[in-house]
Amino acid sequence: MNDALYAGDKLLDAWLSLTSTLWNTRLVSTMTFNEAHVLGLLLRHRDDPTPMTATALIARTHLLKSQMNKVLTTLEGKGFIARARAESDRRLVYIRLTPEGEAAYRAEHADIEALLQQLVGRIGEAQALSLAEQINGLTEALSGLLAPGASAKERTSP
Repeated sequence: MNDALYAGDKLLDAWLSLTSTLWNTRLVSTMTFNEAHVLGLLLRHRDDPTPMTATALIARTHLLKSQMNKVLTTLEGKGFIARARAESDRRLVYIRLTPEGEAAYRAEHADIEALLQQLVGRIGEAQALSLAEQINGLTEALSGLLAPGASAKERTSP
C-alpha cells in the first residue's frame, strides 16, 4: 500500500470512528440532531446583517432540500423559528430564531457544552483549536472535491 493510500485509509478510519461515536451517542434529547444544528447556526448568525435563508442553511448543513424543509417545518411548528418573506425580493424567505427557539437550543446545548469543556480539559485548548482548524480545512478540501462540476482529475490529483 502506498503512503498516500495508507494515509487516506487512516483518515477515513478516524473520521468514521469519530462520526460513529457522535451519531450513536444521543447528545440532544428533545429535538433531532438536524434541528439542533439549524438552531445553533441561526443563533450564531442572528446578528449578521444578511438574514439566513433555507438555501444558506442547506449550504452550511449539507442537508437535502427536502430534509431542510422538514426540519424547518418542524421547528416552525414548535415555535422555534419564524419565516418572513423579504420585502425587496419576494422569492426570498428569511428564517430567524425565536426567543423560544433560543431557549430550547440553549437548554439542549448546556449538556454538550459541559461535554466539550471536559474534552478540551483532556486534550488541551491548543490541541482543540488546532484540531478544529484542521477539520475545517479537511471539510473545505473535501467539499471542493465533491462539488458539482469537479473534474475526475481534481478527484484523483494529490
